Amino acid sequence: MRKTKQIAALMMAAAMALTACSGGAQTAQSSQAGGTETEAASGAEQTSSAEGSGAESTATGEPIKVGVSYMNTGSMAAGGLRMHQAITMAFEEINAAGGVLDGRPLEMAAVDDTGTPTGAVNAVNKILGENVAVAIGPHTSPMASATQELYRKAGVPFVTAATSPSLLQAENPYFFRISVSDGAVGPVMVAFAMENFDCKKIGAIYDTDDYGVAANNATQTYCEENGIEYYSEGFTTGDKDLTSQLSKIKAWGPDVFFDFSHDAEAALTVRQLDELGMGDIPHIGSNALAQAQTYDLCDAKQLEGTFASTDFYADTTNETMNDFLERFRTRWGEEAERYAAMYYTAAYLVADAIERAGSDDPEAIRTALSETQGFQAIFGELNCTEQGEMNTNLYILEFDGEKNMTVAQQVSLD
Repeated sequence: MRKTKQIAALMMAAAMALTACSGGAQTAQSSQAGGTETEAASGAEQTSSAEGSGAESTATGEPIKVGVSYMNTGSMAAGGLRMHQAITMAFEEINAAGGVLDGRPLEMAAVDDTGTPTGAVNAVNKILGENVAVAIGPHTSPMASATQELYRKAGVPFVTAATSPSLLQAENPYFFRISVSDGAVGPVMVAFAMENFDCKKIGAIYDTDDYGVAANNATQTYCEENGIEYYSEGFTTGDKDLTSQLSKIKAWGPDVFFDFSHDAEAALTVRQLDELGMGDIPHIGSNALAQAQTYDLCDAKQLEGTFASTDFYADTTNETMNDFLERFRTRWGEEAERYAAMYYTAAYLVADAIERAGSDDPEAIRTALSETQGFQAIFGELNCTEQGEMNTNLYILEFDGEKNMTVAQQVSLD
């Protein structure tokens, strides 16, 4: 019998011994995963061992390389750090328990994609040059869109938390998503606004990248189908001033305000809504707003009453989730958030697929990923559709005046 149940049990409980072995905090941008991280190619940034280490590997067989495209530099480096830490911790736990396929350790071939499409293409090319069995990342929709064809041509499956519904248009059998598509998120946000604020007019700001455009389009279509007026303004990633767009939306007079943005711009939106006197308009933001690296850039009073739509909620009343949060805190001296939860899950999902495939052959792993059903992630069950979609868990969270979040609504998209 394969070790799929053992791997699932590891993620759910992560054996007490592993928690005890998990070392002190690390603050380096990259860390060595239990002695199993390599430079992905000539010219790739060599990640280094940092102070403190995780559980010691007991897997002594030939390593299985897993590519990791992550944001080590650039505007999303804080999220990239959590992504890298989460995969590192998961691989440490798996390798300490004997690895996969009767003693083979998982080895991370990690490359900085800089958080940009061009950087992602360079990173994935380097990763594929390392003869990886499977890959994790890149994270954002523009990066995933730019690299889909590289993975397809190489015949290597990849797991991502990119959210744009347009990613499915490629009909790529090597694409697997563990986040909720924004094609579903936008309509849920509209339904929530209609039910709770009796809104007739929704104004929105959106990033003009693949993610933002797709989310905006899906939301606009749903509004039109439900008799809601919709007006939106776009911006470019990296913009430092959104007052022009926000002022136009204010003049239009929305009942509710949406934003589809990444970390830095999500925080900027909150601050400038307040500066423009728009703080009394109900505001429902993207998953970026529910992450510490975003809301830490905002004043607590500016956030009070704001909502965030996300497929991750750090529910400390859930034993499995709380165990993960505590182990992450012990291992890294940091708080886990969406990036960490998504990519910790991705690491275990990959290990599970390798076990079910019974091989390190990328095609066999792709087949196993496509057959995933009932996989118990820390944030809920994952079931793979024909298009590679796996996650159907969505939350609308509300901020209080002290940056605490509570669940305003939980939705299952099954």
